[in-house]
Amino acid sequence: MTAAMTYRAIIGLSMVLVLASCASTPPTAVMDYDRNFDFTQVRNIAIQPIDRMAASSVVISDMQVDRINQALTDELGRRGYQVVQDNAQADMLLSWHLITQERMDVRSYNTSTRYNCWSCSSGSNVRVSQFTQGTFIVDLIDPQSVRSVWRSTWQSRLRDQPDPEQAEENRRAAASAIFAQFPPN
Repeated sequence: MTAAMTYRAIIGLSMVLVLASCASTPPTAVMDYDRNFDFTQVRNIAIQPIDRMAASSVVISDMQVDRINQALTDELGRRGYQVVQDNAQADMLLSWHLITQERMDVRSYNTSTRYNCWSCSSGSNVRVSQFTQGTFIVDLIDPQSVRSVWRSTWQSRLRDQPDPEQAEENRRAAASAIFAQFPPN
């Protein structure tokens, strides 16, 4: 296995947590929508298959896609929507994708006994942490015009979560955040 494949596998495992948020703050999403679209008629939504040819989807396994789709389906169901398999029965099409970016956080701390002492020597520490930033985007598409009429975007640091129950809870919380403002007022 090459280093790139190993890296993708590690990121792929982290994608299970794509819908995980920091424990200290509730997940929040940014939403935008077409103000001319009538969302009151939407009852049935069909989740579209992800594009397996896109580079961003290569790092996600089919099992992870299924788990994310299930979290979205469950949240839509809690909100009174029916997820259907046939696009012809759908009032709205749902498409999602994930963008990942490797980031670095650099912080320096003055550890001198005299804080901010300009004449002190070797009194500071530097902490560097590398992480993967994930941006999860959900689009709701009008099947008649085949145009996105609603979008929610959620960002989080992706982290490994070996506990399946905690990972499931994180996906549920993030799906709830994604749809927190749907339908728009």
